[in-house]
Amino acid sequence: MKVTYLNHSGFLVELEHMVLLFDYYMGKLPDWPKDKALFVFASHSHPDHFNWRILRLADSYPRIHYFFGNDIRLGRKWLEEKNIDVSVKEKITKMAGGQRQVYEDGNARIQVRTLKSTDIGVAFLLEAEGKRIYHAGDLNWWHWEGEPEQDNREMEAAFKKEIDSISGEHFDLAFVPLDPRLEDSFALGLNYFLEKTDSPLVFPMHLWGKYETIAKYKRTAEGMKYAGRVADVAKGGETWNI
Repeated sequence: MKVTYLNHSGFLVELEHMVLLFDYYMGKLPDWPKDKALFVFASHSHPDHFNWRILRLADSYPRIHYFFGNDIRLGRKWLEEKNIDVSVKEKITKMAGGQRQVYEDGNARIQVRTLKSTDIGVAFLLEAEGKRIYHAGDLNWWHWEGEPEQDNREMEAAFKKEIDSISGEHFDLAFVPLDPRLEDSFALGLNYFLEKTDSPLVFPMHLWGKYETIAKYKRTAEGMKYAGRVADVAKGGETWNI
């Protein structure tokens, strides 16, 4: 597997027969063979997770299919205004939390599951070419300082319910938020995911360009325990061969 960090929560994973593009927002896309199947994932409609230009990829990559959180709306008039062929809608699978889909394109077969986000949209869980991959989207333990304590307790319960549903599962790759805006609570979601799942390699995301947050995390008690499982991400365009 080759992993490329794009920006924010955007990653590209290249496998033998397919390419997986997650939550593209900004950054330069690398080159890959056009004969490979391309599966494009957008967890939800927030502009830092969904760039409508991904729909233009269908013009260049004939073996393309999209998996979108079902809050993403693509009306005919909107597509026409963007000069996007409305036939692209035939290549899109919308998914709500708790659903499963299987898609095959020649030698490329992918199984997709979803969890319900604690914001909007979904998290994606994939099986492809013997690998299992998790991309959280905005599924996170969002504990905001200054918010009513009842709201934060409800958020905690909602997050734990989703992650507990995959407790003990193995993921070869995982992409999980580590958001510095949460201040002292910034690592709650990452720690819980690492505790509950068998995930040997986790890429922090949703860092808002503050990559020093990873080093800060690895200085915490939990971070020191999990440091060997958490990748260091420093800039867009970085690649890892795994």
